[in-house]
Amino acid sequence: MTAAALDAQPAAATMPRSTPPFSFFEWMVARRYLGATRTGKGVSLISVIAFVGIMLAVAVLIIVMSVMQGFRTKLLDQLLGVNGHVFVQSENPIGGYVALAEKLRAIPGVTEAIPVVQAPVYATSATRETGIIIRGLSRADLLSIDYVTGPEHVVAGSFENFGQGRNGGDEIAIGNRIAFSLGVTAGDPITLISGRGAETAFGPTLRKKTYRIGAVFEVGNSEFDGFIGFMPLEQAQIFFNQGDAVSQIELKVADPERVRMIANPIAAAAPDYGVRTWQQQNASYFNALQTERSVMRLILLLIVAVAALNIVTGLIMLVKDKTRDIAVLRTMGATQGAIMRVFFLSGSLIGVLGTLAGAALGALFVWNIDAIEGFLSALFQTELFPSDIYYFSSVPAEMQAGEVGFIVLWSLAMSVLTTIYPSWRAARLDPVEALRYE
Repeated sequence: MTAAALDAQPAAATMPRSTPPFSFFEWMVARRYLGATRTGKGVSLISVIAFVGIMLAVAVLIIVMSVMQGFRTKLLDQLLGVNGHVFVQSENPIGGYVALAEKLRAIPGVTEAIPVVQAPVYATSATRETGIIIRGLSRADLLSIDYVTGPEHVVAGSFENFGQGRNGGDEIAIGNRIAFSLGVTAGDPITLISGRGAETAFGPTLRKKTYRIGAVFEVGNSEFDGFIGFMPLEQAQIFFNQGDAVSQIELKVADPERVRMIANPIAAAAPDYGVRTWQQQNASYFNALQTERSVMRLILLLIVAVAALNIVTGLIMLVKDKTRDIAVLRTMGATQGAIMRVFFLSGSLIGVLGTLAGAALGALFVWNIDAIEGFLSALFQTELFPSDIYYFSSVPAEMQAGEVGFIVLWSLAMSVLTTIYPSWRAARLDPVEALRYE
């Protein structure tokens, strides 16, 4: 071995080795920089503010989107659970509805075909009156609607005698809000007045008849509970002077979300009648819900981005406070990449921890939203969620894994992006200039 080789061997042995990216040393320094220091007590406070801002922004976004999704899901479940999915209608009463219903029921994808007589009436009790919508259904068809006849939805009486007796009997069922408005309950009489009586030379006469309330139900939606009553189909045909005909045939399909695919076969099977889907019947309402949901998501995503910008403020102040430390680390052999990664980790830790805490806080709030709403209502002595305004008896909320995942990824992305510039500024700091005035 030559003398030059022997001289070079000790030098190579003493040459410092660079640490790998994101080593323990970089993580340790980044974690220490998040805490308060002797000369920079405000840095820790700004880090806390950035953490809390991201946590609250993520939590609020999850809560709001979960509640809006819960509203849509609950409303859709009730709408499709009580009403049909496809409506076969006509300006005139539909005769021969039994054969037509059987024909429609045979179409693949159709699960039920329900003949319905529907008309508005004026309902009166001994002291009060109100306007409602009466839907005439057969006993079997009504019992298939769990949102009305299910044990958890019957608040008074029962459906045991509904549709029993001559011409369907004289028992009807009404929503609990109708019962409250009229001051009646199961077993009480109620008088219905309709303008669809017998035809005369001067037009149709009024028809008036007293029925007994057999059951009071609660769907949980004020639109159904406050305006809908059910009458046996045969009795409705007589009361509304329909003869052997119905107002419409409501079809239920296996997949309501893809109802448009089955609308054409239904229209082909009933060429003399109009066919409308539930999506067409409620298009404006659900489009408004979707638009509101999209705009709210955009606004709250921007709030998360604004909260993440607090990380920039914290890191810039941290870099200014740690100027001397950066210079010392550089003179000891730390590379620009190592300095950049240290401050990148400092900012990212705030974003990651804030995001995870916000996701946990949002999930806990959604899972206990009814208890929280009840506590706040009692605390402020007011009803924060009036059912007559929001249609539902309780706050609906449904967390979706895809929505929560998107929110978390967005918050993490914003947190990472906001750390790049301050970290780059720290890495480009000249140690000579930094120590000149120390």
